Amino acid sequence: MGLFTKNKNLDVFAPVDGEVIDLSKVEDEVFSEKMLGDGLALVPENGEFVAPIDGKLVTVFPSGHAYGIANSNGVEILLHIGLDTVSLNGEGFDINVKQGQNVKKGDLLVEVDIENVAKKVPSMQTPLIFTTDSMNGRSFEIVKTGKVKKGDLIAQVK
Repeated sequence: MGLFTKNKNLDVFAPVDGEVIDLSKVEDEVFSEKMLGDGLALVPENGEFVAPIDGKLVTVFPSGHAYGIANSNGVEILLHIGLDTVSLNGEGFDINVKQGQNVKKGDLLVEVDIENVAKKVPSMQTPLIFTTDSMNGRSFEIVKTGKVKKGDLIAQVK
């Protein structure tokens, strides 16, 4: 880690197979109005979610529906799987990580029984948020929209 670590770009990769959509299209105003930060969202095609960046899991909700990952450059992302999924109290979520654990891009976070979970919540739209407090004036660019495969480069923080 050198003096320039803080200024390094951060590549963000698709955490799941699916479709990248604009955050404004998310059917929950907390996300669509960017109350937690700006970002993008995905409509997942399956239930295998992996880490989109390298970092430390600063938050792993016991319900398995949301993960906060802080990169060494200070940027923190929130991956929130589905809308109102916290109400399921973990039903349909098989968590593979623990809070405080370090993860690498592509490490399995959680397996979701997407068919059953989707029947019980308003939407499986999955916001990926760059938390406002962690961006410190940085910007991000979505580099791929539409259909993506897990591990595809989808955004860059500059």
